[in-house]
Amino acid sequence: MKRFDQANERFEKAVRKLQENLQYLADQDKVSDRFLNIQNQIIKALIDYQHEVITTLQAHNQLAIELSLKGSLDYHQLLNDKESLEAICIIHGIMDFPAWMAKGKSFLLQEAVYHYRQGEVQLSSSIMEMIRGLEAGEREQLWRILNKNARARWERELAEMKMNVYA
Repeated sequence: MKRFDQANERFEKAVRKLQENLQYLADQDKVSDRFLNIQNQIIKALIDYQHEVITTLQAHNQLAIELSLKGSLDYHQLLNDKESLEAICIIHGIMDFPAWMAKGKSFLLQEAVYHYRQGEVQLSSSIMEMIRGLEAGEREQLWRILNKNARARWERELAEMKMNVYA
């Protein structure tokens, strides 16, 4: 894959240089508008081709990974875990599970650490919709109650988790 990345980088540099040279010729009025249009269409076709190659390679790599795992116990365990997590999310009103998963592991970990350190929780989209439906006074009262109790609940849950781990 390293060789492909290097070739891809050289390709991008060559296309940029081609664009720069074409711009120079255009600035010097050395070529016709028709010639510029043809060259720009060629450059666009090259870039489109590059994107298609990258997309196809990524799809093939993903397929290769899936096929190598398909029959393994690890694959089935991961699939079961994913379905269990989705079910837990639905139970707790987290209907935007796919949107969160699309954000990637590093973003999710950063969010989790931030909320933990702040003693906060991120409410699910379905709960937020219900809260938005409340009258302004009720909404403010609910936020005061939630913010007051959030830190105490986090500390209690963390202590319980530690007791379960060491039990």
